[in-house]
Amino acid sequence: MTTISAPSGVERDGQASSKTVLVVEDGLVSKLVRTVLQRHGYAVTLAGAEDAAALLRSPDPAVSLLITNAPGDFEEFAERVPLLYLTSQPDPFLQAMFPVCRVVFKPFLPEDLVQAVETLLSAG
Repeated sequence: MTTISAPSGVERDGQASSKTVLVVEDGLVSKLVRTVLQRHGYAVTLAGAEDAAALLRSPDPAVSLLITNAPGDFEEFAERVPLLYLTSQPDPFLQAMFPVCRVVFKPFLPEDLVQAVETLLSAG
């Protein structure tokens, strides 16, 4: 994985992996997602929406997947990064913006999260 100078507000986990997952979610959900995915060997970066967008705009963001509950904040990256949309009520319009998208309904089981991540990463 290419080392990127992360914008302030971006929390990297330091794990070496060729599959970096960028998580933009509410505090507790983002920590749960990070814990589950790290246990399955993924490098996870937590960030707020503005910092995540800055990271995705960088020349070589090395982000393999975006996980968020607010896909509308990332429309400009829809063609560049697959989306895992975590929500209790998905918005079909927001889903349609991303050619590679999967929805996981809240609340979710850790196994459902991992399966969705694996599916999206193998499709990308």
